[in-house]
Amino acid sequence: MQSPICGASRPSASAWVPPPRRVTRVGLGLLVALFIWFAAPAAQVQAQGFGVYEQGACAMARAGATVAQGCGDGSSLYFNPANIVDNEGLVISAGATMVAAGGDYTSGLTGNVSELQNDPIYVPHAFATYEINESTAAGLGVYVPYGLATEWRPTFEGAFEGYDSGVQSIYVQPTIAMSDGRLSIGGGPIVAISSVELNQRQDLSQQEASPGTYFSQLGVPHHTAFVDVKLEGHNAIGFGANIGATFDVNDQLSIATRFTTPVRVTFDGDATFTQIETGIVLPDGTGIDGILAQTQFAEGSGTLIDQSIETEITFPSQLIFGVSYDATADLTVLADYQWTRWSSLGAIPLDFEKDALDTTRELNYEDTHGVRLGAQYDVADNVEARAGFIYNTAAAPAATVTPLLPENDRTHYTVGLGYRPADSFEINAAYQYLGQADRAGRVRDVRPGENVDSLADLNEGLYSFDAHLVGLTLTVHL
Repeated sequence: MQSPICGASRPSASAWVPPPRRVTRVGLGLLVALFIWFAAPAAQVQAQGFGVYEQGACAMARAGATVAQGCGDGSSLYFNPANIVDNEGLVISAGATMVAAGGDYTSGLTGNVSELQNDPIYVPHAFATYEINESTAAGLGVYVPYGLATEWRPTFEGAFEGYDSGVQSIYVQPTIAMSDGRLSIGGGPIVAISSVELNQRQDLSQQEASPGTYFSQLGVPHHTAFVDVKLEGHNAIGFGANIGATFDVNDQLSIATRFTTPVRVTFDGDATFTQIETGIVLPDGTGIDGILAQTQFAEGSGTLIDQSIETEITFPSQLIFGVSYDATADLTVLADYQWTRWSSLGAIPLDFEKDALDTTRELNYEDTHGVRLGAQYDVADNVEARAGFIYNTAAAPAATVTPLLPENDRTHYTVGLGYRPADSFEINAAYQYLGQADRAGRVRDVRPGENVDSLADLNEGLYSFDAHLVGLTLTVHL
């Protein structure tokens, strides 16, 4: 019996000025409310690899080019912790990004088109920074830098690779930053709270009916689903750090860098197996479903029974270099280069309670490179207009373009506005279009007895994908 979530190449067993007390109470109340709100189930999004960079509407409108000059809204805690020393007093920001993704798969064999079933999803962020004195600041942030959700119909031909899968990691980051006037340094530890879920169907034709004989050899058609497999793990904890530095070359030019460490998370979860009736009857009149129910699905002796599972995911490190230049009194231009070490996510091991099912899902992701260009213009004393452009390479190599991550190199266009109707209140909004060229991909793994030089040889169709993102962030300055 082939292992679930696997391919045929795997084992086949199957500043400190004390604020007025009133302000402190207000700030604390807001902070508590924000984090209660944030505790709602976090949405998941699909971006470069499965990174999520939209951690504030101001930064989003600049295409994320924010490392060398923060937005002053608290999001610097993520983009570059050193820049929180630029914030005055107590600053609390909270918001979310709505992501509406669409895509499909067109089979090169049948011409059939299968639509991605993702509903619009919401990715929240919340930050608070406090000026201890002119040279020191502290803060706390909660954000989702990694998340993935791909949903296809269970009857999709690629359901045997995965049809409803998601992974997310919520980072909680206390931070401190200091400055000597020109050089600022900041950072803090990360506690990551992660969840993962994988759903997949299994193909009976690729299972062994007896040693050396597969059901396909007995006439069972390819893509005959006989079991639905659900693997899930929640609230797993990992640890890391996020650090950054900014140097003001002069009054107009700043350069900066930020590094986020990798975070390894181990999940102790559950595997659930649900038999699917095939209705297939052998020539001698014996129903296959009954045989499977008495063998593979039998409680106590069967292999495909509900059981525990362990797996591990490493959320990759990020290294960003940025520059900002105040071209005029009203215009600032910014550029960032981002490297993300997706190669640290080479494979996902799946260690079942039933050892016969143990397997490893090979991903072999590649490091990615991204360029972010942004501009910000003061339209009025309290209104700022922003725009940007992003290009990033894909993490998924040709061999692992599957329903789980049908990704290609991407271009993004961003616009946005910031409005500050009062000194203590600010609202920022942004729109982002994400586009990518169609990419060849596969919907299955190697079949028993089939020889291929590379899994890319199984790319039989085209995946298309794009997304519309809308971000909104509210900020109070106390």
